[in-house]
Amino acid sequence: MGTPPRIHIDPTRILADDFEKLLISKYDIFYRRIVEYVLNVVENKEVDDLLAILVDDEGREYDMALPKAGFPKSLAKAKDYFSLIEEYETCDLIKQIQKQIN
Repeated sequence: MGTPPRIHIDPTRILADDFEKLLISKYDIFYRRIVEYVLNVVENKEVDDLLAILVDDEGREYDMALPKAGFPKSLAKAKDYFSLIEEYETCDLIKQIQKQIN
């Protein structure tokens, strides 16, 4: 499995409301990573513990994990994104993963 993506953040805007906005600017790589990560967990492949690494302007790194309890919500958001960009094959893959984790 690939290494977790490094997502650069502005630490002055990392409030709960702004976190969604941050991800919107980086969403494609982020949502693809969610699908890849959960699929690897479901298929019992070796998985890096980190979903992503957030990097601030000063180079400080913050590890971002995705616990299994967060899979359903994260996949739902990823499916919304892929539906929006009309990438229906990925939406179908997400539906299959959702069936496996439920």
